[in-house]
Amino acid sequence: MNAPLAELQGDQRQEQFLRWFLPEQGSIRAFIRSTVWDRARCDDIFQEVALVLWRELDRYDPRRPFGAWARGVAANTVLKGLRDARRAPVALSPQAMLALEAAFEELSPRVAGVQPSSQEEALRQCIERLPDRSQSLVRLRYRDSLSVADIAARLVKSPDAVQKALSRLRESLQKCVERRLRAA
Repeated sequence: MNAPLAELQGDQRQEQFLRWFLPEQGSIRAFIRSTVWDRARCDDIFQEVALVLWRELDRYDPRRPFGAWARGVAANTVLKGLRDARRAPVALSPQAMLALEAAFEELSPRVAGVQPSSQEEALRQCIERLPDRSQSLVRLRYRDSLSVADIAARLVKSPDAVQKALSRLRESLQKCVERRLRAA
């Protein structure tokens, strides 16, 4: 579908949007999840981003990567929510979030040719190599969707200590997955 966006109507417009959006939705969700601690809030933001992308589709320049544009919208949505409501803790400062967005852009071309199942398998293997205590922390946060405060109460640790441990684990897992994908 090479017609300019302005010429597309109804179903054609929706089809083109879905062609761009669906392959990027995992990356968009991962970006949001890396910046927002609360899973429910992450889902809300993802839905809000999808609506903004649809409403603002005429502003998208098809000569540029859709994923980059979408993650920029996601970053702006997270930052706007933080400024407006201050209702949900964000894992990173606005400057760190912008750096993360840049890192996603740098990584995207390398990961683009890798099937999600390869990424998932690499992550699974990396998690299996973690010490039992670290695996438990990952399960509590990501499988059981417990908040940092709930995990801290369960483990009798400070929320700050739990957050730092999770941050170190995410960084370690990211490096491990990247090494495995490069080796594959």
